[in-house]
Amino acid sequence: MSNLLFGNGMVELDVAASDKIAVFSCSPVKIYKLLSFAKFPAEWALLKDLAADTEYTSAAFSIATRVRIEAGPADVLYQAGTGPVIVERRGLAGQGAPTALNATGTLTAAAILSGLVTSTSAAAVAATLDTGAIVDAAVEMDVGESFDWSVINTGPNTFTVTAAASGHTVVGSGDVATATSGRFRTRKTAADTFITYRLS
Repeated sequence: MSNLLFGNGMVELDVAASDKIAVFSCSPVKIYKLLSFAKFPAEWALLKDLAADTEYTSAAFSIATRVRIEAGPADVLYQAGTGPVIVERRGLAGQGAPTALNATGTLTAAAILSGLVTSTSAAAVAATLDTGAIVDAAVEMDVGESFDWSVINTGPNTFTVTAAASGHTVVGSGDVATATSGRFRTRKTAADTFITYRLS
C-alpha cells in the first residue's frame, strides 16, 4: 500500500540508488530533491511541480537521494521502490501500459503491480513469480494487505503462473488458457512472504 501524506503537510524520505518515487494527489504537489556539493551548503531543487489528478513516477535515481514532498490541500499518496505504483488508484480511469510476457521467465513484481499482464506467445509460457523478498522491496505493504491483477492470454497456448523459489506461493490454478483471462490477488502474509490466489 502507498504512504499517506495529509493535505498541506510535508514529508522527507530517502530514496535508494536505482529506486524511483511515485506520487499522486487530487491537488497540486511540489516534489524536491536535496542537492549537495563540496564546499557549498545543501539546497532543495524542484524535481517536479505536479498538477492535480496526475500520477507521477520519477526516473530511477542514480545515487541515494533525499526527497521532500509538499502537499496541496488534498492528501498525497506516495511510494518509493524499484517499481512503485499507487495501487489505490486501481479501479480509476488511469491505467499504465500492460506488461507483456511472451516467453517462459520471471513474472516480476513490477509486472503484476502494473495491474495487467498480456501474452501473445505461440509457445506455452511458464511465468514464475518474483520471490517474496523482491515483492516486499518493490511495494510498501502491511501484513494482510493485497492487490489484484490480471493476465490476458491471446496466444494459442497456456500461460501458467507458478510459485517463486521462496516466499511466494500460488493457491488455485495458475493456468490461463488460450483466449481467456485470469484474475489474481497477491496478499502479504509476513515479511518477505506473499500468497497469490486465483480469483477467476
